[in-house]
Amino acid sequence: MLDWLNSNISIGTLIWLFPISFLIHDFEEIIFVDSWFKKYYAKFLPRVPNRMKSTFQDLARTTSARFSIPVFFQFIMYVVASFIAVEQQIYGPLIGFNLILFLHVFMHIGQSLYLQVYALGVGSAICITLPYSIYLFYRFLNERIINLYDLAISAPFGILTVIALLGGHKLAHKILPDKNIDA
Repeated sequence: MLDWLNSNISIGTLIWLFPISFLIHDFEEIIFVDSWFKKYYAKFLPRVPNRMKSTFQDLARTTSARFSIPVFFQFIMYVVASFIAVEQQIYGPLIGFNLILFLHVFMHIGQSLYLQVYALGVGSAICITLPYSIYLFYRFLNERIINLYDLAISAPFGILTVIALLGGHKLAHKILPDKNIDA
């Protein structure tokens, strides 16, 4: 299978699949955020560690529209990173963003295991994000586009994803109304 993928997916195509795979994953979260919290908020609030309660409560108030704002900011960053990777062979931002999303998969898996329920986004994280990230890193390392040192020094670019995510949620909170979370 790897031989087929390697011979049929160019590096340029593989890079452009990054923002697409990101959107597929985040569409799952956007589409189901309202119904997931409506169904599970009251059940899981007591199980959420105290240091995470306010974050959980803020997320529970998030509507699909509000959730879309940080996703939009991330998507723009990922398109720019893909463009400069394809056109300029500057791979740092692309690698850093993918490292964060690769680690993000395990957050979804951990949430599912901890809550013992299908956590929001875990399906697309496992079926789309995880295999995409593994294959991207495999191809880049195998074709010597990057090395392990490049992976390490690109990791700080992932901080931009966190900034876009937190900034987007903060902006969304200011421009879109809260929803009532009382059951």
